[in-house]
Amino acid sequence: MRGDPSVVALDEVALSISAALQPGLDDIEWLAAIDLIAGECPTPTADGIARHLFGDLGFHGNERAYYDWRNSCLDRVVATRTGIPITLSVLMIEVARRLGVGLVGVGMPAHFLVGVADDPTTFFDPFHGGVVLDRAGARELFDRLTAGARWSDDFLDPTPNREIVIRILNNMKAVFASRRDPVRLATVMELRSELPELAEREAAEIEAALAVFN
Repeated sequence: MRGDPSVVALDEVALSISAALQPGLDDIEWLAAIDLIAGECPTPTADGIARHLFGDLGFHGNERAYYDWRNSCLDRVVATRTGIPITLSVLMIEVARRLGVGLVGVGMPAHFLVGVADDPTTFFDPFHGGVVLDRAGARELFDRLTAGARWSDDFLDPTPNREIVIRILNNMKAVFASRRDPVRLATVMELRSELPELAEREAAEIEAALAVFN
């Protein structure tokens, strides 16, 4: 994450975050599990990947325990076949990458989506079974989730992998702060300290959180 911001291995970084919160986790094992999911996909297209993940394999959004921190851990998403929009999106993007299909993250406020790299009019909603949305459908979803907050077409622009990682860490920070879980919050803040743009802005907050380790 301190290197070239345009080159971020999304699956590896997501699993590194998981490993920080679950000592002993073997990220190689979970990378291989994603390889297997990709290898079993019968139709290497965007639609085919959506059918494979959300139809054949039954991946779906965890509506019953949306704020469980494990929903932000890619290994747990693979193991339980449940997650939140951003981690289900990461899985779909990484399965697609293995198959040579260009999918991108779309960091729409309130609900993360997956876009098609060469088609700015088509989106997938992994949390809701991989349903396909056009731009109007994505806006309708946004309006429904935000009670009509102000819309911008920029919300459907591709989100760089680095920003996806930061959003995962933002989710984790919010969950552990609300749960008053100081040890896991400190772990997340330590991860955030590795990103220069966060380390400078949150220096005092990071220092206070890490005091639990003293």
